Amino acid sequence: MKVYFASANSPEVCIDTLGCLEGVYKPNSEGEQYEAFYGVPFAKPPVGELRFKNPVAVEPWENKLLVKEPKAECIQHNYLYYPTSTTGEEDCLYLNVYRPVNSTSKKLPVLFYIYGGGYSCGSENPILAGPEYFMDTKEVILVIPGYRLGIFGFLSTGDEQMSGNFGLKDQNLALQWVNKYIDSFGGDPTRVTIFGHSAGGSSVHYQMLSPASKGLFRNAILVSGTAISPFINYVDAKPQVVKLANAAGFTNTSQMSTSELANALRTVDAFDLLKASESLSTWEVWPLIRLRPVIEQESWPNAFMTEDVFNLVENKNIKTVPWIGASMTPKGEGVIFALRLLGHANLRAEFNKNFDELFKVVLDLPASGKPTEVAAVTERLLAEYMGGVHELNNATLDGFLELLGDYNFVHPLYKVIVLNVNGSAANRSLEGFIRFNYTGPYSFSPSFTNSSADFGAIHVDDMIYLFTLPSVVPNGFSKSSPEAELIKKYVGIYVEYAKTGKTEVFNEASSCTKNVLQKSNDSEFCDHLSVVNAPNPFQIDNKWRVDRMKLWDYVYNTLNVI
Repeated sequence: MKVYFASANSPEVCIDTLGCLEGVYKPNSEGEQYEAFYGVPFAKPPVGELRFKNPVAVEPWENKLLVKEPKAECIQHNYLYYPTSTTGEEDCLYLNVYRPVNSTSKKLPVLFYIYGGGYSCGSENPILAGPEYFMDTKEVILVIPGYRLGIFGFLSTGDEQMSGNFGLKDQNLALQWVNKYIDSFGGDPTRVTIFGHSAGGSSVHYQMLSPASKGLFRNAILVSGTAISPFINYVDAKPQVVKLANAAGFTNTSQMSTSELANALRTVDAFDLLKASESLSTWEVWPLIRLRPVIEQESWPNAFMTEDVFNLVENKNIKTVPWIGASMTPKGEGVIFALRLLGHANLRAEFNKNFDELFKVVLDLPASGKPTEVAAVTERLLAEYMGGVHELNNATLDGFLELLGDYNFVHPLYKVIVLNVNGSAANRSLEGFIRFNYTGPYSFSPSFTNSSADFGAIHVDDMIYLFTLPSVVPNGFSKSSPEAELIKKYVGIYVEYAKTGKTEVFNEASSCTKNVLQKSNDSEFCDHLSVVNAPNPFQIDNKWRVDRMKLWDYVYNTLNVI
């Protein structure tokens, strides 16, 4: 493929089999320029007859496309942030490509970022994921795609009529696009590293496990999310479609075929459909993630995931690409699942009034079928984390957050690490793992909780040290600040991994092996990188509440969660 680099006024790239693109120069955090190509199409707009269908690759265009401004994010109702908002468009399958001003013919490694947002919200917009810190290095190309969210990305009839997993398939198609075309931007398709936060981390893990994505990337980094995180446990998909159709105003939906249901929902205005999807919640915004990945049949066209991911993770004979795992502390991770319970007194009072039932809703424990087991599990958890108290108050708050964080993020990562390390030697792929616990002057906490309380480093706060985030850090960091130095080192870990497939920072840690796991005790685990508030924020540590991990093993086994 031909590569055309920057002109005097605008950077331009021409892809022989697609067409030409004209981007824009932007300043990095050092005041130097990089090249941005916003809203590059990688799929046909998923509208009309293509709503609730697998993505279709973009076709070539004739005239030069001007890709100088970010596109609208995928249509969504963002209930994670306060105040909540409804934004976006259905026509949203575009990606942003960022590269240094090219001064060499050497191919650069590629970082491919999948944003989080509970599979219901999120955006590739630079307001929420600015590339400047990566562009400062002049050593990588960064690609951030949009993908369908909520009902548009994950609704399924459980058959071929609406197979589901559309958001994951969008990510996969964007990876295929990178594999085919990134060399036109000066990128190396053999050195692609995918990474993501929260639902983006879970997506990264799904891409690692899906045969459809095999060979499309070399390494992976999953942050605060895995494919076995309980917030995306499988649900019965068909009843959700019926309930949604009822809320959208259709009648006799239980008598309609899946084909009729799918066609009916394609006729509804997108924002009306989004409004109807609120019917899928049980209480307020919980369960937090209501639309989730599903298991498809191999015979379905372009099936993405045809096996239970729990079985894939436990299979000692499956080898994935090398990967790095990461999480915040349990308390910090738990904030995202508590949300406004932390800042709204009336909501907390309502929660406490019906604590036993709503506790199960917030944790998304089985609502029926196992009442005895659920009751026993609840008592064990409350005893461990909240002193046996059936109330959320100032004394039990930290324990409640630790419970939510361990359940949804820390234990799933622990489980994936243990299963990988205990697998066959030939199939071990863990490079290392990170616990991020650095508390700086900015946090996502006010946006999530609508509270000024300090909860330390919370869920996805490490994004602040990877991306410029005008919505969170409006004026950036002073060049002389400790945060500026931390950014260089933290971004450097990702860049080094993309370049070489290795990270020097893990050289100081002892390898996580079967022998180390066998010798671990209730408070120690394998060596990992710990990012903390200290003169040297990057330290090797092995502290981990393994006793609580064993408790969660009991919970999962009792409820057949994993």
